[in-house]
Amino acid sequence: MADMDLEVWKGDWDLPSVDTNCLTVLAYCKFSGVSIDIKATNNPRKSPTGCLPVLRHNGSAYTKVTDIFSYLRRKNWGIDFELNSKQSADILAFTSLLETKLLPAILHLWWGNSQVFIDITRPWYGSAVGFPQSLYVPNRMHKAATDRVETECYPHLEMTPQEKENLIYKEAQECITLLSKRLGNKPFFFGKTPSSLDAIVFGYLAPMLKAPLPVNPLSKHLGTCYNLCQLCSRILSKYFPLSREELEEKRKREEAEKARAQELGDFPHRTRNIVLAVLFALSSMVAFTFFTGMLALEIVDADGGGDNMSEPKGQGKRKS
Repeated sequence: MADMDLEVWKGDWDLPSVDTNCLTVLAYCKFSGVSIDIKATNNPRKSPTGCLPVLRHNGSAYTKVTDIFSYLRRKNWGIDFELNSKQSADILAFTSLLETKLLPAILHLWWGNSQVFIDITRPWYGSAVGFPQSLYVPNRMHKAATDRVETECYPHLEMTPQEKENLIYKEAQECITLLSKRLGNKPFFFGKTPSSLDAIVFGYLAPMLKAPLPVNPLSKHLGTCYNLCQLCSRILSKYFPLSREELEEKRKREEAEKARAQELGDFPHRTRNIVLAVLFALSSMVAFTFFTGMLALEIVDADGGGDNMSEPKGQGKRKS
């Protein structure tokens, strides 16, 4: 299939893209073997819906993940043809579960958490879109994400923001646990070959595993689901191997992070040593000054003290 273009957000942190939907579609295309021209445009303004990814072919554009999957299946590039009716129903059920339970937590984590938004999300997307779009695109995406969480997550329940956040993360963890149980010891959800469910789960979980978020309440729980972590690693190594240049960049980044961690670890000890050295120098100076003064005083006293001053030279007796 010629002249098929896929516009996505660029990759980072050893991922082919940092966006959940872009990762999902990229994985689906890799699994199906479709020939496609991937363009990291980082420009949602050219999308019909203002979002990425966008699949373009024969003058048509598709932006929703489900629409892209359906179009590829119609062109005989699907990956679920061998599944039975129960397995196909499982895909629909888990896809709905992910959208209602895990997606709100991911949106809240990346866009609703102020520390993550300030430290990671806004700088990353601002750098990706460039100036002047960096002035408004990240804020627009922030509003869209937070509005969606606000309107779709328990709008009829009266609770504080902290209570809502706790509930969002709790249900996300339960969703991750269910995925882990469904995967079991299999390499992929339905056996030895990947399905659209594997692509969808990969799109949701891989950024949580790879992105250096300063706050990540879901990563600890996800780390206990070893099979899901292995699923993401398996997909990355088999379908998205790093190039030689990317491997070298990764090595340099890891060395820099290790050196920074070493420096931070040595900081308290180095500071302690400097403080002790300064205190020792000050005490030595004080002791030297004190003993020097005592020595000078003893010399003066040995010469006769201050009450028996000798008569100035050259001054004779006064005549009577």
